[in-house]
Amino acid sequence: MIVRKQKDFDNFKCIADKCPKSCCIGWQIMIDEDSLKRYKETKGDFRKRLEEGVDYKESAFVQRNTRCSMLKENGLCDLQSTLGEGNLCNTCRLYPRHTEEFLDLREYSLSLSCPEVVRMILSKDYEFGWDESENEENDDPDEFEDFDLLIFDALEYAREKMIEIASDRSLSLETRMQKIALLAYKLQALYDEGDVLEMGDAVSEPVSLDEDPDEIAAGILGGYEYCLKSLDVLIDMESLEESWTDSIKETKAYYKKHPEVFNTRDASKDLDFKLEKILKSLLFTYFCGAIYDGQIYARAMIAVQSVRFIEMIYKATGADLGSTIYLYSREVEHSDDNVNRMISFFESEL
Repeated sequence: MIVRKQKDFDNFKCIADKCPKSCCIGWQIMIDEDSLKRYKETKGDFRKRLEEGVDYKESAFVQRNTRCSMLKENGLCDLQSTLGEGNLCNTCRLYPRHTEEFLDLREYSLSLSCPEVVRMILSKDYEFGWDESENEENDDPDEFEDFDLLIFDALEYAREKMIEIASDRSLSLETRMQKIALLAYKLQALYDEGDVLEMGDAVSEPVSLDEDPDEIAAGILGGYEYCLKSLDVLIDMESLEESWTDSIKETKAYYKKHPEVFNTRDASKDLDFKLEKILKSLLFTYFCGAIYDGQIYARAMIAVQSVRFIEMIYKATGADLGSTIYLYSREVEHSDDNVNRMISFFESEL
């Protein structure tokens, strides 16, 4: 099996009580069956603590005022402190690590909802990339019985091209994102028509933005009216914190009042470089998942439009860029319902 890991994946370290936005607050933390069994069989003084802090019926930790019952006032996990890291459930042990499985390929990335991951990626000496290796492990072939390797090869090739486009700093970041969206749009059309063999040829061709705007999806060019309207998708999403929805409403109100800020935006090279890495991270995480649902354009647009959203929120609210990124990811990416709402919105453009 081929294993791909985001650069510095294995070097990630949780900063625990120093984290500005703990993953132990706000989210319901689900517990895997093996961990539940282990907690039920725990003896000694900590047994009562587990009985009070674990909802065995829901397979989740009890929340108290949105805090995990195991989170102490000092910001440390009581379970980990008492029983050791090896007794953490899979959710707590693995987060913010993310895994995608593709037949004989496994890809590991780090979630942008984690403040420490965002700090790492935004640091000036971090260039987004990945390391590749092989091991002797093989997946169950029955699990991937319907896996279309021909389509996946085209998607993987397309993602490489998209990340190459994202790296072209001779162009503005917005121009790069438009090219990526247009490529995905063309691939979607070929996929929908059943012209899978043509997809590789489309990736090989130069991507030109000399297209009739009326002949392509509105999200490709991402103009003022489109971006303003698409903010409604974020406003209508389920949210962890009301303050997040308020910040989106504030962003929309700001740009309605100051359209010139959007239309004359000229990001600094430093901001472009930081957002470029976020774009690459989202493409790496989401795009090839289209092999399972055929949503090629929508999955590229999750990356493209998310970067546009982040820039808009950052500039409209004056918030710190890092916190804007991890709050966005926390609210949007960790809800299947919210991700599906975004996909449906982008699909409606086709």
